[in-house]
Amino acid sequence: MTDQPVTPADTRAIEDLLNRVAYLLDSHEYDRLGEVFAPGITFDNPGRLTANGLDEVIAAFTAITTPAISHHITNVVVDPVDGDTAECVSKALALRAGGVVTAAVYRDTVTRTDTGWRIAARRITALG
Repeated sequence: MTDQPVTPADTRAIEDLLNRVAYLLDSHEYDRLGEVFAPGITFDNPGRLTANGLDEVIAAFTAITTPAISHHITNVVVDPVDGDTAECVSKALALRAGGVVTAAVYRDTVTRTDTGWRIAARRITALG
């Protein structure tokens, strides 16, 4: 890893990472979640999905019988912790079957890996 601070290019890469999760979920490409989540990911969406580790996350998403139709990530804020870690907060809107839209706050810890930035922890808080 590096002792360098998170750069504007890193911030853009992190924003891209957060957006990429939505596209992978919407296309149901759960086998590609290793492109966005770290192997040791802790994922906490109370009442919907809680998992530890990439394999559990993939299995949990695969088991959802009525996944959201479309995820939209907005209002991304990236706060660097050090050169290899940042804390992020964003808003999410999800279009569900029947036209219902739900909103949430995502709190992510992202880390720099040998293969790029990955989400190491995601905590979701439903709004409304």
